[in-house]
Amino acid sequence: MRLELGKSWGKKLQGRIERYNFEVGVFDDKPHMDPVVTGRFDPPQLKNYAGGPVRRTSRQQGSLSVGQVLVENMKRLNINILQRPFQERNSEILKFTAEFLKMVTSGKSSIKRLENLLQAIVRNPILKHEYGPNKPGTADAKGFDRHLFDTGQMFRAIRARVKRRV
Repeated sequence: MRLELGKSWGKKLQGRIERYNFEVGVFDDKPHMDPVVTGRFDPPQLKNYAGGPVRRTSRQQGSLSVGQVLVENMKRLNINILQRPFQERNSEILKFTAEFLKMVTSGKSSIKRLENLLQAIVRNPILKHEYGPNKPGTADAKGFDRHLFDTGQMFRAIRARVKRRV
């Protein structure tokens, strides 16, 4: 048995795919709050977030916003944290692609699911320490060694958005 799809089917599918726009970044740019300062020999005040320790936030605003902290980290590392995960093939991208095609062809997936998968594509390399460890002095000052985590504000602010054009 041989199955051939006509040109109209391809154009219809292309139209459905091109109807969507995807964005990943910091959309709600808030002031970055400083961590709680402890004495030199006192243990840092920690809480858990995203599977590990982070420092507690104070009520003191820092000099930068959360988006500016992300940009400064990208400059310091010389890596675009928002684009780099999309330049390689990994399981998160394959899951996103399968879910997106499922939504486009059958409508059996949700936009929220796609947004969560996009966030995972960008956030998982940070969680897996793919951008390297902290310097020993930094890890001692924070009380833990999780690179690109201090209070968790920057990580929490990385969001994904799927827009459907009408």
